Amino acid sequence: MYKDQSAHKSIAFHLVKHMRWLVPLILFLAHGFGAVAQTKIPKRAQRQLDDAIEKYMKRDVRGAFEAVNAALRDAPTCADAWMLKSQLHEGQSEWVPAAHALNQAIASNGELLRKWREKLARLEFRAGSYEAALAVVEGGVITDSLLEACIRFAADAVKQPMELNPAPLAGTLNSDAPEYYPALYATGDRMIFTRQIGGDARMTGQEDFYEARLSDDGTWNVFRELVEINTPGNEGAPTVRGDGRQLIFTACDGLDGAYGRRTGEGSCDLFYADFDVSEGRFRREINIVDLNSKAWESQPSLSSDGRWLFFVRAYRNQDGRVIQDIYQSERQSDNSWSRPARLPKTINTDGREENPVLHSDGKTLYFASNGHAGMGGLDLFVSRRQPDGSWSKAENLGFPINSSGDENSLQVFPDGKTALFATDREVPGNLDLWQFELPGHATAESVVLWSGEVLDATSKRPIRASVQVLDRFGNTIGQQTSSSVDGGFTLTFPVTERVILQIDEPGYGSYSKTLEPAEGQDPFVSIALQRLQVGTVLVLNDVRFERSSAALDASFQPDLEQLARTLNGTNLRIRIAGHTDGEGSAERNQVLSENRAMAVARFLEDLGIDPSRMETIGYGMSQPIATNETSEGRAQNRRTEIEIIQ
Repeated sequence: MYKDQSAHKSIAFHLVKHMRWLVPLILFLAHGFGAVAQTKIPKRAQRQLDDAIEKYMKRDVRGAFEAVNAALRDAPTCADAWMLKSQLHEGQSEWVPAAHALNQAIASNGELLRKWREKLARLEFRAGSYEAALAVVEGGVITDSLLEACIRFAADAVKQPMELNPAPLAGTLNSDAPEYYPALYATGDRMIFTRQIGGDARMTGQEDFYEARLSDDGTWNVFRELVEINTPGNEGAPTVRGDGRQLIFTACDGLDGAYGRRTGEGSCDLFYADFDVSEGRFRREINIVDLNSKAWESQPSLSSDGRWLFFVRAYRNQDGRVIQDIYQSERQSDNSWSRPARLPKTINTDGREENPVLHSDGKTLYFASNGHAGMGGLDLFVSRRQPDGSWSKAENLGFPINSSGDENSLQVFPDGKTALFATDREVPGNLDLWQFELPGHATAESVVLWSGEVLDATSKRPIRASVQVLDRFGNTIGQQTSSSVDGGFTLTFPVTERVILQIDEPGYGSYSKTLEPAEGQDPFVSIALQRLQVGTVLVLNDVRFERSSAALDASFQPDLEQLARTLNGTNLRIRIAGHTDGEGSAERNQVLSENRAMAVARFLEDLGIDPSRMETIGYGMSQPIATNETSEGRAQNRRTEIEIIQ
């Protein structure tokens, strides 16, 4: 797996670059040298050790290594020299030699273990030597409870590895340049990704966006560069709405502190760009001022419907400690964003959280963290939004998805089980996008698309309407506004759920349809809404009555609640007509239809509709619109019609 090293993720560069050398050295000098007595070493070795310390203080790491190695050649059992060498390797994130050097120091002077047991356990853990780390922990007491939990988790996890069989994406997407940070469309056959052009992204090269498509032969091929967004600076960490009609990404200030053609609030900010359907390209990006601050905002993840945005914010608190957590914000009716809210402690920790990715099911959140029990560095976790809006306890994705290094940049396809990640395992230094199948505990729900257009029934012109998917209790799964240019919309919902599809626009009759889990859905639907005027008849097929009764079912009534919303915005008068199927006697069905019409009127009255605006009538079985010989036909005949009469 991959941890992005670009400017957009390097919080160390922006917030702690001046501290990372000084603090370890202070700790080393305070607690390492002279901590215990040791055998006197030759004067030349002492001079070389002093020289190594001086070079380290001047940030001359290479010189410090040369000097400490020279000291060890003259004094191979010098514990202080081994301690310094361990510190030098640790500063370079070279965990294996760091652990080896500290072990050599302890071998030279056994009294060091008492003071440095926790440090040794940490280095063995980061080196991936989990059994050795566990032995250190079980041989004494350490105060870091998270470290101990990580060691025990990792030592157990490696004994139960999962089979992944990752493979690089075929096609022209992967190249000799690094590719990372994929952003999938809800269709699963298109993505926007980041490519690093020439050297380190912040110093000598740059990061740009490209778009790729999945071909019929299973290969991923680049078909365009996002020239309308790319600049000589860096663009990174893209995310797209499910239909690809909005892009949100991160841009950071340059070495000169400026944003180029953009205007920024902090060191890294979030920007959005809407897709121009007629031009076939994104419009000029705009700073999301509702979310950006003087801090560091990056790594956005937009929900498939565009309603929720997750991102990472990092800043220094009053104690000087770097806080890096995941936040969420909800899009408001005026297209602004709500005040960002930090996700709860089931996700955020005292450590670092980053790279949130919300799956198209709208409830499964993948993210990276070093604050939960894991394998070392940043591990990948999953948390799921619960029906009450809370988030479940974070679950580690396990080994070998996670390793002793840093994992990041995960995306999951609409099927909920196929995942993408960036890795340089094939060519060190050249990141490519690979895919693999997630184990069962880490999967999201498979989703289906509801995509189409909303048009005026008479003029056939596109309508900008509210489009939403509800669960069987009336809770919103996805919500979007159809395009005023072409009426287009795209929403996703879990394939296993019973859902209600609804469309509303003031001045028009509404649309509502209930889909059962096993029921298919056309890939693209064209929905024509009728203007509300005298003579307009709306057919409600999902008014839920008790069987053979005029009593309304106590469950959610999607059609009637939607009708009440429509009528509350007008002064229209309506006639409610009840119809039955052809089963039973005509007399009984006549009475049933009349009573059902009156029950609907009472329901609407309870929702605020003045009874003087409603009249009722029952037609029994006298006006069928389909055959009564089939269950499907009878279901169509059992209906409620709403006619505009004034």
